[in-house]
Amino acid sequence: MSVQVLLNRLTKVKKTGADSWRACCPSHGSTKQSLAIRDDNGKVLIHCFAEGCGIDAVLGAVGLDMNDVMPKLLGEHKPVKKPFYAGDVLQISADETLIAYMIVKKMLDKTVTVNDMQRLLKCASRLRHASEVANKGI
Repeated sequence: MSVQVLLNRLTKVKKTGADSWRACCPSHGSTKQSLAIRDDNGKVLIHCFAEGCGIDAVLGAVGLDMNDVMPKLLGEHKPVKKPFYAGDVLQISADETLIAYMIVKKMLDKTVTVNDMQRLLKCASRLRHASEVANKGI
């Protein structure tokens, strides 16, 4: 499948690089461009930064499944690992920092929920991972 088939089913699609885009996540009804899409040598990579929606949920929300986005393997091959780009790591950090700020504000207003606290832990985990990726240059 061409990545274009998926992009045509998403809303607010914005090109962010040569082979990458951001769009609204259809799985949780996002109105912000929290879904990252990347064409990695014909394989479509998808990640929801807002809710961490699984690929099956994202694809199912637009009427697709894994067979539509994964190429058929022709013989043995070792996948080529592409590096994370600095801009991607910075965008993840900015997004997660904003979410953490909003949750801390709710804490100060005494309106924080258990889900907010769980999401704050997820923010910390994602920021730690982004830092590790940036430091390793993966």
